[in-house]
Amino acid sequence: MTTPATGRARAMLHACLPAPGEPRLLAVSWLVKTVGSGLYLTTSTLFFTRVVGLPVHQVASGLTVAGIVALAGAVPLGRLADRFGPRRTYTVLLGVQFATMAALTFARTFPAFLALILVFLVAEQGSTAARGALVATVGEGAERVRLRAYLRVVTNVGITIGAAASALVIQADTEAGYIALLWCTALTYPGAAVPLRWLRACETRPAERAAHTGSGWQVLRDRRYAAVTLICGVLSLQSQVLSFAVPLWVLQHTEAPPVLVSGIVAVNTALVICLQIRFSRGAEDDSRAARMCRNAGIALFAGCAVVAFTGGMGGWSATVLLLLFAAALTFGELWLSAGSFGLSFSLAPEGMHGQYQGFFSLGRGAATAVAPVLIAVLCLGSRPREGWLVLGTLFVVAGAAAPLALRVRGAAVLEPSPSTATE
Repeated sequence: MTTPATGRARAMLHACLPAPGEPRLLAVSWLVKTVGSGLYLTTSTLFFTRVVGLPVHQVASGLTVAGIVALAGAVPLGRLADRFGPRRTYTVLLGVQFATMAALTFARTFPAFLALILVFLVAEQGSTAARGALVATVGEGAERVRLRAYLRVVTNVGITIGAAASALVIQADTEAGYIALLWCTALTYPGAAVPLRWLRACETRPAERAAHTGSGWQVLRDRRYAAVTLICGVLSLQSQVLSFAVPLWVLQHTEAPPVLVSGIVAVNTALVICLQIRFSRGAEDDSRAARMCRNAGIALFAGCAVVAFTGGMGGWSATVLLLLFAAALTFGELWLSAGSFGLSFSLAPEGMHGQYQGFFSLGRGAATAVAPVLIAVLCLGSRPREGWLVLGTLFVVAGAAAPLALRVRGAAVLEPSPSTATE
């Protein structure tokens, strides 16, 4: 017999989960893959330096070069997802990532490391585009944006699980442990492919394939989408502020306790898990999504303004301000994620989400490539207070441009002829 309390508990659980069926299958696949990402992010550099035996500068330069070159694969592989179906393309790319990750366990030279990591990152770029197209085909309108927001929550949960699982291996610091962890990471890729077998509504329909074939590289002619990609790319520098600037700033420029670095990350993760779905409501509307990007710019500016005055500040004062900074940075991230979800989907023509999502990923990819140098010069250089304010100004200007970008004319969609569409 179901009691009222049980019924309420079930209703709350249902509200916290995506819709039954394909959305939940996609969420399971996403969780498995992001657990692997958490394992890889926390231990990859240690594996390459301690097991492969590469100097730190070679690992850094190899990852940078491979990451920049891999950006070139985003749009072509996204276009393949449009042509052959996002599920099929994504599954193949997961297989490529499994093979290259497994091969990395045997790499012991810099050329082998560079070649394998390049193939891996090219496949990752294509996977990003194909996953975006999968979301577009599984959900529509508000449900599509809600599903993408839920998957972002899953990403944070998965990476946290993976990072926690790797802690024991890092503590043991043995070659066998790092190799075993890399194999576990590799196995998450075929593991993520298994739930995709039951997805049905994920292959390109004939009419959409015909439209795509006749359109060529349409995304490269879409100035409005390019403007939105640039704006969201600039705003996405905030993720590198958290991962790159915060540890160095707390340890080298303030008197706050070192454990605060973990505290800031914990605040960020908890707020994203709890609030991302709520912040994403209404993002299917273009104007509202653009305003969310504007709000993100304002919040990020506020965060930069706060942290600018913590340099050299005493422990308790710096701790309070840095926690306020963490909250502002996370609110900016929440608004940015919601706005970019909505705009990246709604401004892309149906049947072309692969190439459009691939192009959209270039903004974040380029930001990731330039962020360490830009942040080091502005925020960790000789005049950090002014640098933080300059970075904040960059955020607020980019956010303010988002509503204006919607006025830019997009590319005309070429419709297939009736005879072609019905073949």
